[in-house]
Amino acid sequence: MGLEPISEFDPFLSEHLKKYGGSGNGKVSYISYHTYEQFIIIMSNKVKNIIIQEINNAKYFSVSVDSTPDISHIDQLSLIIQYVDENRKPVEQFLCFLDNIGHKAEQMAGVILLTIESFNLNICNLRGQSYDNASNVSDIYSGLQAKIKAVGALAQFVPCSAHYLNLVGTNAASSCKNAVMFFDLFQKL
Repeated sequence: MGLEPISEFDPFLSEHLKKYGGSGNGKVSYISYHTYEQFIIIMSNKVKNIIIQEINNAKYFSVSVDSTPDISHIDQLSLIIQYVDENRKPVEQFLCFLDNIGHKAEQMAGVILLTIESFNLNICNLRGQSYDNASNVSDIYSGLQAKIKAVGALAQFVPCSAHYLNLVGTNAASSCKNAVMFFDLFQKL
């Protein structure tokens, strides 16, 4: 059963498992794998709906997308939405993981635009987009930013500052032999 590790940190769940955890006792426990997976999906959808409502209330939003391999080394895209809430505070929300269907700008734009549409967000309200510095996303004529801007003309591209900082660090470290050896050793750990 998948709930035991969590119950170590939740007294209510721990007590519930002790009381109703045995199978075949004739009492409804709501702790089967299928049931708690359904609860997780329901809660996830509820959280997403609240986030989407907040984004729509704010009207204007921007997106950040980055790809990263998951635990099974399959590349996936993270979709992050930024907006300003009713208290005029900037908010950044993770919205979902997307299966990365390729690294071509057309493929990535297609999945991003379909996802934005599936969440009932108006692409005309997209005001910003941020990605890493790879040419497939940053190129002003054929990159992802150009494909998104063709649909949402006011979506300005801002390169991800964290990726720039990483490039600066990499280039700075490569000029020092000791730094190269240190990071090479560190990478092997």
